[in-house]
Amino acid sequence: MGFSQLPYLWTAIFPVVVLLYYFFRKKYRKQSVSSTLFWEEVMKETRASPYLQHLQKNALFYLQMLAMILLVLALIQPYWKKEALAGEQVIFVVDTSASIEVNINNTNLFDLHKQEMLDMIEQLSGKPFTLITTGNEPTAVLKQETNINHIKNEINKLEVTYEDEAFSKTLDFAQSFFQTKDTSVYVFTDKLDQQTLPLHYENVSWNVIGQPAEVDNISIKRFGATKMKNGTSALVQIDNQTNEEQNASLTVSNGEKDIIKEAVILPPRETVTLSFNELEEASFLKATIDVSDDYLLDNEMVVFMQDQLSKIYIDSSLHTLVRTAFQSLGIEMSSIPSEQVSLVKEEGILATNQFGLINQMERPALFIGRNDVTPIEVNGNVQTVEHPLFSFADLSDIYVSSVYPGVEGYSTIATVDNKPFIQVSPKGDVVVLSDIQMTDWPLSPSFPLFMWSVKEQLSNSNLYLGTFTPNERKPQSLGSTTNEWEIYTMEDSYLYSIENGGAFMAPREPGVYVIRSGEKEKYFTVALSQKEKEISKGASYSIGAQKTDKQSENHEQFSLVPFLIVLLLLLFVIEWEVQRRRGFTS
Repeated sequence: MGFSQLPYLWTAIFPVVVLLYYFFRKKYRKQSVSSTLFWEEVMKETRASPYLQHLQKNALFYLQMLAMILLVLALIQPYWKKEALAGEQVIFVVDTSASIEVNINNTNLFDLHKQEMLDMIEQLSGKPFTLITTGNEPTAVLKQETNINHIKNEINKLEVTYEDEAFSKTLDFAQSFFQTKDTSVYVFTDKLDQQTLPLHYENVSWNVIGQPAEVDNISIKRFGATKMKNGTSALVQIDNQTNEEQNASLTVSNGEKDIIKEAVILPPRETVTLSFNELEEASFLKATIDVSDDYLLDNEMVVFMQDQLSKIYIDSSLHTLVRTAFQSLGIEMSSIPSEQVSLVKEEGILATNQFGLINQMERPALFIGRNDVTPIEVNGNVQTVEHPLFSFADLSDIYVSSVYPGVEGYSTIATVDNKPFIQVSPKGDVVVLSDIQMTDWPLSPSFPLFMWSVKEQLSNSNLYLGTFTPNERKPQSLGSTTNEWEIYTMEDSYLYSIENGGAFMAPREPGVYVIRSGEKEKYFTVALSQKEKEISKGASYSIGAQKTDKQSENHEQFSLVPFLIVLLLLLFVIEWEVQRRRGFTS
């Protein structure tokens, strides 16, 4: 408690004057009684309740003294100090990554942070409040908000997104709200290095609330499987992040039954690698460890048994702009002499113009031009049909001077002058019926986009879309007659839909999912990054400070003057009533 206007303390002289006045007033008054009997009755009443008699006689005195004292208190403006958050504005940065779900004392860290945030909001004292969540795309849930109830509702709505926290992006985003105000930033996370913080702001204080206790974590670090001639080979790495030896039970299943069940002893702070051979074939394998630890999200991994071709072999006779297009996409590639194209045995995608090989190859390939026929001149715009290869590539503005004859029985997906320009074979080969030098296509942005779509279509399995991190956004050339894909869990629970050609966004929770369009369906997995599998205690600390004395005070003043005024009004009413009953004249 404190006082804002102590100089007005001199007014305390007025109650003293009133007190002195009552000291020198007449203390007794004569009381006439008609008989001794009445006198005895009066004395009995006086002796029975002397305090009540005293109060009745001096009620006005006490009321006036109390009123005077309250007036003096009101003049010096007393206030009550309440703890408050420092700064002119407050910013909360909330980590919503997977590691924030670690269990601490039977409660996950995220819920502990939410409760702490709700407690701290009570100390906001009307200051502008901003709430930011982490991720590859940081989000400002609230901006300069002052409504306490609205703030609490939004904090209660916060959920874990499971994606990497990407603190460098998030803190860069948070800096846009600093302006020139003294700012207190509170970061709620499991662990954050001080070197990550931008400490060059003199008017910003950083307060990091980390993981308060050590936890035990055992994780499946890696899980992979490969089809071999004599079955499937699998490799599992289990990481013990504790300081004690741990016993775990490893189970590998194929979705229908358990094919491996093995007890594993894990030395402290070591990674154990287990390999298994000649496993029966399956569309996917799931590895699970049964162990007592405080973080469950990394105790399971899924791998699909699908062929993924990532390398491209390019015929050296093709135009160099073909290689340039693939290089611009960051795709691994290798150039091979024309005479050795038919000898390539390694797994990969082949790009060539040797059309005679189309029926000899086991896998679909990309053919750009033909070396077995003569081109014919054409004149007109490129017309395309709806196809996944054109989800991102618009060919309407390119010029084509000549095309090779089309192949009967192949699906034509693009034409020029009513003649086939791009075809797809029944096996899945993509055939561009023109040499690069016969078009201005390489000058268009659609050229590398088309090459990327070709690579995706030829490398991905018809059933498996790939592995994604939580909430990962990635363009996908899916293709659908209904122009819409729906995403479901393995339990057939609908999640959301995406439009064909639109940005694909993976679900946030790790697991196996199905994406469907009509009768078509593909599988994909969502897995945690390696960073989200490493759990350790994080320190809580504060660094930086406001430079002005006004904002460095972490308390809010609540004035008591309104309460004193109410009491004074009540006293005046009581005093008036006492005076009325006694009479205003004597």
